[in-house]
Amino acid sequence: MSKFLTSLMIFLMLLFSGLVKANDVYTFYVVDYPPYIVVPNDDSTIHGIDVEVVKAAFDSQQIEVKFERLPWKRIIKSMQEGRIAGTVSCSKRELRSNFMYFSNPISHVSRAILSKKNLDTGSIHTLSDLNRYSVVTVNGWGMQKELINSDIKHRSSPDLASALKAVRYREVDVLYMAQYPAIYYLKKLGMQAELKVSKLQGEEPLPLHLCISQKFPNSEHLKHAMDIGLRTIKANGLYDDIVTKYLRASDI
Repeated sequence: MSKFLTSLMIFLMLLFSGLVKANDVYTFYVVDYPPYIVVPNDDSTIHGIDVEVVKAAFDSQQIEVKFERLPWKRIIKSMQEGRIAGTVSCSKRELRSNFMYFSNPISHVSRAILSKKNLDTGSIHTLSDLNRYSVVTVNGWGMQKELINSDIKHRSSPDLASALKAVRYREVDVLYMAQYPAIYYLKKLGMQAELKVSKLQGEEPLPLHLCISQKFPNSEHLKHAMDIGLRTIKANGLYDDIVTKYLRASDI
């Protein structure tokens, strides 16, 4: 029997036993991370690639989910304590494995650098090449952890807006972040004439997951449901439709 059919049978058994109830609503808390997660300032519907993928996957399993905004540090602390179901667009880290379950990857991010247009970035191919430049990243993001693990000296900013200003107005060479969010914010803030985004060609894309608190009720069963739903929407083409909608050139 295939792994898919085995997982499906397990989930159906859990569903009918009442461990995962189809009429429950599970809330996942997120931060603004376009185009993967878009949290409008006017409190309209949270959307984005990963949000729509997660919702579609759970919809296929008759499980209702919703999304709300919460600061990243509060999300992590709440997951450690089992007070919330989890979060979206989360990367797998060793320390997080102690209190999180990770779904199969829902998307990937390509590493990139944002810099002034007049800076020659042609020799920057891998993370280690950043040692020759002054670097900033956002405090607490997975990208900062990579810099720390690679022993690359850098500054940290409390949020993305501050990091962008550091490159635009101060003596900082590059902002290390993900490619599509960097392009999105350049367009949104009208900075395309001054700043550019360069992909790190020698770095593998980083998988993003739905991350579920291990202490939250029914957490293992939610992970099984997500993985089955993800395979379902990939098989029926809905996954590709969602990704294409957000990654058209006109959208970023």
